[in-house]
Amino acid sequence: MVVSVKPEYLRVLIAVESNGSLSAAAAELGITVSSVSYAVRQLEEQLGQALLNRDSYRVCLTPAGVTARDYAEQILNLHQSLEAHVRQVGEGWEPELRIAFTNMMCGEVLYQWLSEFYQLNSRTRIRVVREVYQGTWDALYDQRVDLVIGAVGQPPHEVDIEYLPAGRQSLMLVMAPDHQLATDNRPLSMGELSRYRLVDAGDSSRLIRPGKGQQQLCEDVLIVPDLFAQREAILSGIGVGFMPAHLISDLLASGALLSREIVNYDCSSELFVAWRKSSRGQALNWFRERLQAREMRARFLKPILTNRQEEGEER
Repeated sequence: MVVSVKPEYLRVLIAVESNGSLSAAAAELGITVSSVSYAVRQLEEQLGQALLNRDSYRVCLTPAGVTARDYAEQILNLHQSLEAHVRQVGEGWEPELRIAFTNMMCGEVLYQWLSEFYQLNSRTRIRVVREVYQGTWDALYDQRVDLVIGAVGQPPHEVDIEYLPAGRQSLMLVMAPDHQLATDNRPLSMGELSRYRLVDAGDSSRLIRPGKGQQQLCEDVLIVPDLFAQREAILSGIGVGFMPAHLISDLLASGALLSREIVNYDCSSELFVAWRKSSRGQALNWFRERLQAREMRARFLKPILTNRQEEGEER
């Protein structure tokens, strides 16, 4: 037998428990004491259990009443969530927007945009996932995400995917100060570099054939999960690697990492922003409208400077 309980009865039970008396609950809810008593009796009849202990001076819940109160709170929260989500979808806002982001872009810019987005109070949940190299395209192709910021490599042949170039991200060959390649600062040839262990982030692609990244440069390659792990491995001195400046600028400034140039080698990657043409929703549109402007896309290629850093650059 399915019991259908009115939400207003549940609110009465919660009010009685929190106030300790029927009269105080009635005053809080703006109804009569008899209405409170009627609601509790109806709940007890429907559930087949006594919910209130009326023998003490302060009305309190029986064990069955405590269980009913806990469920009442969950049910009322679900009612509120249902109303909010229905209104949200009716106004064109998605329940959730999934964004794939790569370390090749500056994360500070994304989180600054998210801070501005949250001021809209749209109630759209934002989920940011990290992808590496072709994994960014893969996530969009497989519909695991709605928006990609920082897709690496050539876009897949998918008619429903719209993309725009964000620019090229320069990479620097870096190594720890105690690494063998740190003993000289002249430009390296590709032959010299190939004799040393390279640390590279592994492609997170599942469906699209992963690219090799920088891995074809050396026979000895350590593959790690992402660029953060790559940075830690390079700092340990076990290998060298190509990294974007925004992830290592402070380490270069402190001397924790050193860099060397490569002769006749393009140390950069083409980056894109992309989304599905068929995707709908005001949250996606908010980001898409911003990304239509080339200067807005270019912001992801340069770290946000603090006032102190800007003063230092001016000097």
